Amino acid sequence: MREQLAHYGGITVMIPAALMIAVWLWYSAPQAFKWWIITVASTYSIVAFSKLLFKGWGVSFQTLDIAVLSGHAMNTCLMVTVALSLIARQFNYAWRWPATLVGLSLTVGFSAYCVAPYIHPLNEALAGALLGAVAAVAFLWRIDVVRVNVSPSLIGGGLVFLSLCALVPKYNAETLLNHVAVTVSGAQQAHQEPAWRTVSRHIKAE
Repeated sequence: MREQLAHYGGITVMIPAALMIAVWLWYSAPQAFKWWIITVASTYSIVAFSKLLFKGWGVSFQTLDIAVLSGHAMNTCLMVTVALSLIARQFNYAWRWPATLVGLSLTVGFSAYCVAPYIHPLNEALAGALLGAVAAVAFLWRIDVVRVNVSPSLIGGGLVFLSLCALVPKYNAETLLNHVAVTVSGAQQAHQEPAWRTVSRHIKAE
């Protein structure tokens, strides 16, 4: 059950979530829309960069037990937290930060118990969650001075759209990242798992 839930943190659901939030902001607060684009582009770039470094050159952090940052965890912490906060604002402006805390609690828990250990080891999931959480709080703090009034019809339409996206087969960008990493680095094939993790697993098995 937890493994199936983890896949909802992938791009099949979370890119539509990012687009949904972008549409809300485009029609309600253009300045906030610009900051949202910057936030999403920055966090996605950091995750992609970590994966290209590892897949192409094998760069990882053994002491932290981290090879890459979890995109599933980052996506969930960023999208769900921001969406909950924006929706809460429409009911009561004072609820925006309590809703943020609820979103962070739920999504960090999701990262720790669903994303890990099925898609990423715990430390990678938590690292991705930390990135998403910091990005969400930074974005919400940045737009705190802006009145974001999203119409109920936009909220409802966005949630219906997101629900439909959640029904389609789940995909990820690993194949594309593998291809880009090999092309850029010149490696014969993309790294899939750090050698030190394989050795550690073998030692524990013995």
